[in-house]
Amino acid sequence: MRLENSCLIPAGRSAAWELLMDIPQAAACVPGLQEIVPDGENQYRARLESRVGPMRFSFSGTVLVVEKDESKAEARFQVEASDPKVGGTIKADMTMRLIDCAPGQSELSIVTETAFMGKLGELGQPLMHRKAKSTMEGFAHNLVQLLQQQAGN
Repeated sequence: MRLENSCLIPAGRSAAWELLMDIPQAAACVPGLQEIVPDGENQYRARLESRVGPMRFSFSGTVLVVEKDESKAEARFQVEASDPKVGGTIKADMTMRLIDCAPGQSELSIVTETAFMGKLGELGQPLMHRKAKSTMEGFAHNLVQLLQQQAGN
């Protein structure tokens, strides 16, 4: 499943890049994230809790920073997580890009290719698409809030 999200954020490209490359701080903006800790070079262990329809999931997995190019303000991540109790797995390849729009403002574009396996795959594409979309929208909203708080300090 392919998802494309974008939002305007109240920070120039370099300031936004700095925040987004602070993976634990940026990841804390993901709704449901319970924990993210470094696990080697460019790799993190994470735990996320989520509800999809009537089912509650507790995913544990890894986030790998595959590549990052500050000059293009572009980064690629691979995420793999599973919930052994429910028997569901997520694999995602995410590309993030920042584009300068105006002084103090940039556009964040995130393209994600996601595969849902096990019980998650059985829930159906429309339901999973809505949940993935709302999670990405929540991340963008929380990121904007964080940037506004930082600007106020």
